[in-house]
Amino acid sequence: MYLSARVRLILEQLLTNNRPVFVHELAEDLNVSKRTIRRDLKEVEETLSTYQLKLVKEQGILSLEGVDLDKQHFRWQLMDLSYNEFSPEERQQKILKTLLKEESLKLAGLANDLNVTISTISNDLTKIEERLPKTVKIERRRGTGVSLQADEAQKRSLMSELFGQQFPDYQLLQFFQEKSREVATNDRVEGRLLDLVNETLLKKVEFSVRNWRKQNLEEISDEAYANLIVHISISIERMIAGNFIQAHTDNDKMINYPEFVVAKQMLADILEMEVEVVPDGEAAYVTTHLRGVKTTKSNMGFMENEELEVLVLVKQLIEQVESKLGQELPKELLTKGLIAHLRPTLRRLQQGMRIYNPLIHSIKQDYADLFVVIRQAFDQVYQKSHVPDEEIGYLVLHFGAVLLQLESENRFSGLVVCASGIGTSRMLVTRLRQRIPQLEKLETVSLFELSRKKAEGHYHVIISTIDLGSVDFDYFLVSPMLTERELSQISVFLKSLHSEYHKKITYEEQAVQLTLLEATHFLEQKQRFTSIVLAILKNFNYSKLNENLGTIEDTVRVICTQLLEKDAELDVEAVVSIFLNDEDKKAFGIPNTQIGLFHARNESIKEPFFQLFSLEKSIFIETMDHTKMAINRIALLLVPEKFSQEGLEIISYISTLFVDNRQVIEILEYGTNEEVSAYFVQKLLNYLEMRR
Repeated sequence: MYLSARVRLILEQLLTNNRPVFVHELAEDLNVSKRTIRRDLKEVEETLSTYQLKLVKEQGILSLEGVDLDKQHFRWQLMDLSYNEFSPEERQQKILKTLLKEESLKLAGLANDLNVTISTISNDLTKIEERLPKTVKIERRRGTGVSLQADEAQKRSLMSELFGQQFPDYQLLQFFQEKSREVATNDRVEGRLLDLVNETLLKKVEFSVRNWRKQNLEEISDEAYANLIVHISISIERMIAGNFIQAHTDNDKMINYPEFVVAKQMLADILEMEVEVVPDGEAAYVTTHLRGVKTTKSNMGFMENEELEVLVLVKQLIEQVESKLGQELPKELLTKGLIAHLRPTLRRLQQGMRIYNPLIHSIKQDYADLFVVIRQAFDQVYQKSHVPDEEIGYLVLHFGAVLLQLESENRFSGLVVCASGIGTSRMLVTRLRQRIPQLEKLETVSLFELSRKKAEGHYHVIISTIDLGSVDFDYFLVSPMLTERELSQISVFLKSLHSEYHKKITYEEQAVQLTLLEATHFLEQKQRFTSIVLAILKNFNYSKLNENLGTIEDTVRVICTQLLEKDAELDVEAVVSIFLNDEDKKAFGIPNTQIGLFHARNESIKEPFFQLFSLEKSIFIETMDHTKMAINRIALLLVPEKFSQEGLEIISYISTLFVDNRQVIEILEYGTNEEVSAYFVQKLLNYLEMRR
């Protein structure tokens, strides 16, 4: 069976939106008249009828009627149906893909292959160039044809973006899931990849990346996981074709990261070659992606120097947004989520890496005002380089989520399956809570964790942004932005549960339904947080160093010697060496203050320390950007190498108190020992209260 490009796009809209579609919306999206859409509906109806589905037309609104199983079957089959023409967008993608793989092309040859005129191809090239980065050009020369002027890294980035547009993350994840491989046929996969990546190689890369993900201590989202597989697969395809990155712009810096060793071994294993043969430039390129995908919860990252830059940026961004909105936001919740998101974001921006955001058009349309606010605020606090709209879109989801959550109210339990990042899933959850207040307990879960999570607990409703294929339970398939119709369907379902139970479930009754395992976990975690705060408070101290020291080495040695009063078995020399010999700069000055943050995590440290010191004489220390600044106060944060996740989260929270906080600066400058101690004691007690 053959489909025209427009008919196929109309069918995709009807299936993927999972809601009625307006004729005028289709006309706008496809850039044709409503009359043209109505003419195409005859072919739509004929196609649907062969799958026992019916197109319902009511006053300019289109919807599908039929059994869910038939809809699901057709959804899979749609990708395999042949079509006799390309849409303009698909044609331009195919032209760009060809330009990326060939040195030069003839306009006449392209026109013949795509069955269009040379004028159409020329117009397509102009539109393609408008969407390319400013540093990438399409060169047109008489006699030699058309070529893409871009370096190897830029070509790979564009290939990855094309891949993301043609093969969404959730489909890729389904393909890698054991249960879905039988459904996701080879033909469909090959067709959607459009020859960008070989399927066998893709599986091989996925196996390698999956093993790395399992061994990695830091959290990596499903979306980042899928993107990493794509980037590495494309890199290896290019290497096999003889296109190498011999020297990465930050080779020297990348070599010092532990991910560089991982990247070399990973490339060597996949290509079945010796590690020594892998070019450093290729390993450095993959290193940027390994580091770029780590969402790194804020409780994991306080030990790296870049954490301070992120903290400053997050605090400034929140302040700017609050000022523009004229509204106070929940800073603790926002800070944690933004730190996790912005660390890889800054790495991408610094490396010039592009990111594909499949929701960007919906975000701009549905949250237009908030998008403008976040764009303006971020441009004010980050001026090192231009930030793509795709990155701003993800930040909009973070702020949109907390804005929705301000008025949320709950009652029922549900499980949300989402392949996207932290901001997307949080937006989805908070929108559900706001619009369906009876949802008391909502948890997000990745596709890979769904089976385990469902088996561990009882959930009244399962909501997914991913087509789960053939499963033995009911669920709602929704769009990431959650339409009004989808909300209505979920609400009606929950009301039917009330009828089934013949009674209204109150909040108190829901609370009683906590399982013994859930209650035990909750109390154990609360006990861990409390015991860690207690240990930190027992070791807390604010004192003045009266010695006229003058150097970092002398200062650190005196500080560590004083720590012996709290821990007589502390290895002073080992701790001193951490600060003196560490290339990652465990000691640095906090901008716009006279405070130095000294932080370390090492096996020689047996218990957590948070102490403050006032210096008789200022000493000079480097900041994040390697400039010198004078400090007269020191905040010391030391933790054991194998410190718990709860402990790292608390220490990270403490470090945020020193960033862009005028109250802390004034208290340390003018407050008495008792006032300083009381301030931080109160902050830690507030933190425990917030964790309840």
